[in-house]
Amino acid sequence: MRTLPAILCLLTATCLHAHSLHQSTAEAEYNAETKKLEVSLTVFINDLETAVIRQSEREMRLDKTPAAQFDAQIRAYLAKTFVVTDAAGQAAKIGWVGRQLDEETRKSGDPTVTLFFEIALPDGLADAKLRHAVFCEMFKDQVNLVALQGQSDKVGLRFVPTKLEQSLNSTR
Repeated sequence: MRTLPAILCLLTATCLHAHSLHQSTAEAEYNAETKKLEVSLTVFINDLETAVIRQSEREMRLDKTPAAQFDAQIRAYLAKTFVVTDAAGQAAKIGWVGRQLDEETRKSGDPTVTLFFEIALPDGLADAKLRHAVFCEMFKDQVNLVALQGQSDKVGLRFVPTKLEQSLNSTR
């Protein structure tokens, strides 16, 4: 009988910690000089930790796991969930740049981290597609927003679990 109150307290604490907004935001810009898509992706830390824990099947915390180990898990996760393909359907490799905690959100109940990476696209954005499924395996209401700057214009892309892939060539 004593375990029931303990379980209820644990469930309440878990529910209070979870946030109701399931969203990521990204800025992506094609650099014609380097022929790379430069991406900054901002996510909630607890969502990222949950994703890498599920992937690695072991405890992983941004503030406790060695950075190289945690970053390797992030790279592996992004390789499956943030995939750019070229005209031939080949997935482009992600080059990891780093990550930065958002100091403004650090003190809030929902701190965020920005992930920085590059994707080599020698042929530019023409016929390239993005499959953006970050956290869609965890949340049915996940929304992933991308502000994409191409060579001539900027477009906003919205990815949801029912629409995970979109063309990038509208920004030639």
